Amino acid sequence: MRILGRFRLAAIGGIPIYIDWSFWLLVIWIAVSAFWHSGGDWAFVGWRLMLIVGLVVSVIIHELGHAFAAAAFQIRTRDITMYPFGGVASIEKLPEKPLQELVIAIAGPLMNFLIIGFITAGLLLSGLSWDVNPAYYFSLRRLTIQDYFIQLAQLNLLLAIFNLIPAFPMDGGRVLRAFLAMRLPHARATAIAATVGQLFAVVFALLGLLGNPVLILIGFFVFVAAGNEKKAAEGQSILKGVRAREAVMVNYPILSATASLQAAIEALLGSQARSFLIVDPDGRPAGTLSREGIIKALHESTPPTTPLTEVMDERLITVDANTELSEVMHILQEEEVPFVLVTEKVGSSTVILGLIDAENIAEYLLIKKAREAFAALTNP
Repeated sequence: MRILGRFRLAAIGGIPIYIDWSFWLLVIWIAVSAFWHSGGDWAFVGWRLMLIVGLVVSVIIHELGHAFAAAAFQIRTRDITMYPFGGVASIEKLPEKPLQELVIAIAGPLMNFLIIGFITAGLLLSGLSWDVNPAYYFSLRRLTIQDYFIQLAQLNLLLAIFNLIPAFPMDGGRVLRAFLAMRLPHARATAIAATVGQLFAVVFALLGLLGNPVLILIGFFVFVAAGNEKKAAEGQSILKGVRAREAVMVNYPILSATASLQAAIEALLGSQARSFLIVDPDGRPAGTLSREGIIKALHESTPPTTPLTEVMDERLITVDANTELSEVMHILQEEEVPFVLVTEKVGSSTVILGLIDAENIAEYLLIKKAREAFAALTNP
């Protein structure tokens, strides 16, 4: 099943597992590289691809370790996706306590060591040694199952050690942040761990210049990801204690449920609005329609005269005006809705104060940071 450039591979423990389209670029590169270095030996290409299959399974088990550890703290994992440089378990929220993050982070590498243990036990029970057949480097035809599992165990060892490097956002970086967060504020701990990660990224890139372009790409990925995590932590810190009522958007675009898809297209092109609240003839909220929803309808050749009731998203998520803005952001990310309705109880009735979307929150962060910077300058 293909979803947004991903192929659903399986589901384990209720967690869907996907392979991103970019992963196949790695497979192609490994196949071409093996063919080139072996002088056209297709058997050797097959051997390398078999190792990739084993490594993919190992990475999935690694990510399931994170997911099951998170589940122990009532934290859900939305999915696991395989990318060229590894897997990502999309945990729905950060652990509340540093010790929880430590357990979740370390669970992944522990699964790799568990795989090594199983392979070692299997070899011992079979009376086999850990000696690697040198023929591994030349041809599949002279290799054995013993060679395969030894190499797979070695790859798991490399995977565990690499992930334990304290370079955020890898597991080792999260372990470092967890230890730091036991004594420092979360944002400060993240900033330090991210800086350490970026230093490692520079080292990776410099080593890559010596002849390994993959290290350059890994360095770039780590540098960018560490910076993004630092910004996200800063944003969460700023949003802490801020209520939804402080960032609510009171003027928002509305379309009638009786309007046509053509009316939505014209409203999209004629304004800066990127999503619309759909209301029924009595003015009550009936659904939402985003830019992506309009484009999807056009791709599906939906007639322009189609009423919005047939293309809108009927999900309407509401939050109380006193909900923390950080929780609102979490809801937007988890539910993948364009905005949430902010409501407040007035007497015996509930009134809608307005909407909040991700852009609202981003603008609030910019304004709050600017105000704090101005206050620091004027009140040294």
